[in-house]
Order: sequence, then structure tokens, then C-alpha cells
Amino acid sequence: MLEAIRDRAQGWIAKLILALIIVPFALWGVDSYFKGDGKEPPVASVGKEDISQREFFKALQDQRDAVQNKLQVKVDIENKDFRKGILDKMIDGRLMSIAGSSNGLIAPEGDLDAMIHSAPIFQENGAYSEQRFQEWLRKQGLNRAGLIHALSQDILGQQFQVGYGQGAIASNSSVTQIAGLLAQQREVNEATFNTSDYAKSVTIDDKAVAAEYDAHKQDYTTPEEVKVQYLVLSADAIKSGISISDQAARQYYESNLPKFQGPEMRHASHILIKADSSMTAAERDAAKAKAEKLYQELSADPSRFAELAKKDSQDPGSAANGGDLGEFTRDSMVKPFADAVFAMKVGELSKPVLTEFGYHIIRLDGIKPGTTASFESVKGEIVSQLAEDKAMRTFADEAEKFNNVVYEQADSLDPAAKQFQLKVMESGWISRGQATPAFLAKPELMDQLLSPDALQQHHNTEAVEVSPNTLVSARVIDHKAAGTRPLAEVAASIRQKLTEEAARNKAIEAGQQALKAAQSGQAVSGFGAPMLVSRMKPLNLPRESIKAIFGADSTKLPVTVGVETPDGYRLYRIAKVIEGTPDPAQHQQLQQELTSTLRAEEMRAYLEFVKSKAKVKINEAILEKKAE
Repeated sequence: MLEAIRDRAQGWIAKLILALIIVPFALWGVDSYFKGDGKEPPVASVGKEDISQREFFKALQDQRDAVQNKLQVKVDIENKDFRKGILDKMIDGRLMSIAGSSNGLIAPEGDLDAMIHSAPIFQENGAYSEQRFQEWLRKQGLNRAGLIHALSQDILGQQFQVGYGQGAIASNSSVTQIAGLLAQQREVNEATFNTSDYAKSVTIDDKAVAAEYDAHKQDYTTPEEVKVQYLVLSADAIKSGISISDQAARQYYESNLPKFQGPEMRHASHILIKADSSMTAAERDAAKAKAEKLYQELSADPSRFAELAKKDSQDPGSAANGGDLGEFTRDSMVKPFADAVFAMKVGELSKPVLTEFGYHIIRLDGIKPGTTASFESVKGEIVSQLAEDKAMRTFADEAEKFNNVVYEQADSLDPAAKQFQLKVMESGWISRGQATPAFLAKPELMDQLLSPDALQQHHNTEAVEVSPNTLVSARVIDHKAAGTRPLAEVAASIRQKLTEEAARNKAIEAGQQALKAAQSGQAVSGFGAPMLVSRMKPLNLPRESIKAIFGADSTKLPVTVGVETPDGYRLYRIAKVIEGTPDPAQHQQLQQELTSTLRAEEMRAYLEFVKSKAKVKINEAILEKKAE
């Protein structure tokens, strides 16, 4: 069983932890891994569990950054739909972990430790590095207990998703029917009535343009804008100017040698006789007796260990290898097993050791002392860490002074720039939600920039933390009030819009008249050459066209249908229906997709049921609160 833990740690679970480590845990709700206890009102509660403001706002920021980095698009975290979507996912994560726990699913701490030790991000020279793990925790602002809790919650949710809904399967008859419809082809002729063909016949006078402008002035407004000077005080900038000597780095290394020592490894073999909680008392007693008998046999003849392991051990992962478990650290094994192994001498045989998996007879085969990383191999990390620590201390010391200077000498940023050796920067026109650099649009900063004091007196703003360990103060140097663009400025675009609308209406009217003529038996010109279309091969026809073609009654052919499209109107004369037979690969793929859809729907329905029982409450006021 212990070997099974190790095997799983190398499989999908190891991939899961790597994903969890790289992608923040935000959507699962793991407030305990943040520092501080946070007594603020929650954004939502799911049964007895709360989703705190801290983790909600962090989730917003993390997901915004993830989307922006992946798709290269700007994401507004004040957007209601975006915020609601994130909160819904966090609630679903809570519901899945709750449902997993209530249905008897567990995430043993031994498994979680094995996952951590197998994660590539914590490996150094092919082995787990406690130092790298601790460094990562520190940089993320986490602790080990919080990480274990986060992983446990996520795995419960993952197990719930795997375990629930797997019974949903799309029936073969349904798949065959749908596959046939997807493969069906229809022979059609198309006649188009394009907006562009009618544009020349449209005349839009100035009176119509003015009327449109007056009716929709809200569409032609301009936001309030400012140009600003600004200063940035950041720990990162301070760090870039810090130099750490080799002597200081070596002194730190020698004073903190335990940090650079890898854990001791032990090499052991075992024979497992299963005795878990699912067994009866009598069965557990029998397992204990068998283990004690084997121990007596091995005490009499230790050379038979491999032979008896292959014959009697119930750990399939190690039995075939004579019980050999290879090398491992204390943390990678369950506690009773680890305590026994790390108290033994090489060659020693243990009495039966009871764990949650059963009784283990253990033989210690070797000890590999923890190794100490050389100074040269960790020098870069130490220098970076010392520079970062010094930068953080300097920033903490200067932050309050910076805020005082920009406030007390509010008529200019120059005194602060001189005192803190910063450069005064200048922006272009910026407004709420639209600024370069983007941090100038931070709501707290923009509120101050658009205040009467900043606009009329041109005073410096207070220092605003626009991101962790980054302060900005700014002052307005130019201002444009919000207003409405003059008619002369937008007349051309309005005329173009009205022309296109009128031309499209003419195209639709002409197309509808042609449809009536065709349906009454009259000949209609303009149809193109016949073409074969299917739902799987739409030949670049608009979605509206495909829907009309395959929604038409094909029992009486030929039949003509018409449809409005973004570019005007189209007629389709359907002359023939050709039934199709999908190939086996397509049928299999469709069955997988339909099954996946059914499972997702079944999962959604069950989550709604769990949600109704869990008493989910959302604090709407905090949900709409701006992110700090």
C-alpha cells in the first residue's frame, strides 16, 4: 500500500500538484494558507465554511492576471459578470469538497506529502529539496499546513468529480441517430441579397443624421481625462540597486547551514499484511497473528526476507521486488512506518508495525545522510534573497517617509523625487479604466486624481499601493471634463451607420419578396450552382443559413427557405437530401463528447442539489466592493 502511494505520486496526482502550484488555489477557497486570521465579514458562506474577502479579491486578481497573460486582453475585475463567475467557481469548489467529504472521500496526509515530494518544482538533482520547498512557501506567503489543507480540499473536489457522474453514458442508439444527422448532406442553390448592393440607392440627409445624434447622445460621450506627473517607489526598483558582497553571502550561508541541507534518506524493505478499517475484528486479529508468525520465521532466518516478501507480502508494488521500497525521506511515509524506520540500525528487522494499511515487518537496508549544498551552488539564491530582504526593509522604512513628503510638499513631486532618487514620469491622457501605464487607472488613485483638490489645486495625491510593495503618487497637470463629442465630429460615422441600416432593410425586403415568389411557384433569378452542405461541412455559410437549411421540411422537394443574415438576406432552394454514414472514428468521438456533456450536466444538477442543502449565502454588498 505504501508503494501504491508512491506510484500514485508519480502519476496524475503529481501532475495535479504541479498544476496547483503553478496556478493559484483561488477557486477552491483555501483562506487558511494565507497569513493572518482575518475577522472581516465573508463574501459568501457555504454551509459552515466562509469565503473571505481576502481570498475572493486575491482570486479576482489571480484570474485576471492568468487571463491577461494567456489571451493578451485587458480584464476589468470590477466587471459584475467576471466577479460573479469567479465567486460561483469558488462556491462550486467548496461544494465539491464538502460533497466529497460527506460521501466518505479522503485525502490522506501521507498521499499529500508524497505529492509534494514528487513535484518537479521541488526537485534538485533528481531528489526532493526541502530547501526549495521552504523557499517556495516563503515566496508565496504560504505555510506547510496551509498548503496541505489546500491540496486536501482540491483533491476532495477532484475525487468527487471523478467519482460522480462517471455512470452517465450516451446510448449507442442516440449517438447513431445524432451522428447520422450530422453526416446528412443537402444539395442547395443559394441566392444572396447583400447590403452592399443596395447602399448606393440610399440617401441619408443631414436632418436624419442630426435626429440620430440627438436621440443617442449617450453613445457619443467622452470620459473625464487628465494628464499627470507621477512617482513610483517600489521594492523591486530598490532591489535592482542593491549589491550583496560575496562575504555577506558566505556569512549568511555559514550561519544558516541547516537550510541548505537535504533530508536524510533511508533504504528499506517490508512485508505488508493488510489490516485496514474495512476488515472485521477477527480478520484484523488474523492479520496480526500472521505478521507475528512471519516475524518469528525471519528472526530465525533473516536471509529468507526476499523469499517471504514475494510469497506473503500484500503490497503488490514491492512484493515482486522482495519487498524493496527503495530510498525515501521521513516525510514521504506515513508516521508510524517512518518513526520505526528512522529509529532502526542498518540490517535490523522490526517487529510488526501497525499503520492504517496493516502490519509491516521492516528491514532497514541502508542510510543515506542528508547532503549539504555547496556555497557556489546556492550563492545566486542567497544573493537574491539578501537583496530582496534588504529591499523590503528599505521599502518599509521609506514608504511612510515617502507618503509624508508627497503630502507635506503637495505642490510638487520634485522634493520627493530628489529625496528618494526617483524620476518624475509623465503620462498621456488617462481616464477611469483606461491608462498607460495601467496602474494609473487603479480606482483608489483615480478617485484622488479626479477630486477637486487634485483638479483645482494640482496637489499631489497620497501615496497609493497599486501593487504589492509598490507606491505611486501623482499630480494633475492637465484636465479635460467629460462631455459629448460635437455633431460635426461624429456626423460621418452616423451617416455610414444609417446608410448600412437602410441598405440592409432594402436587401431584406427584396429577399423576402423573392422568397414569396419562389414559394408561389414563380421563377426566381440569381441562384448559384448547386452545392452540398452538411452540419459538419457548412462551406463557410453563416450559422443562420445552416439552421434554416436543415430546419426546412425536406419531405416535399424542392423547397425554398430564406433567412436574414448580418450582411442582408439569403435564399436557399433545397433540391436533394443525401443520408450519410459516419465513420467509426467519428462515431466514437461523438460518443465521448456526448458522454462528457451528460456527465457535466449530471454534475451540475448534483451540485445544485448540494447547494440547496448547504445553505449558500452571498453578501452582495461585499461582492460589489472594489478590490483593495
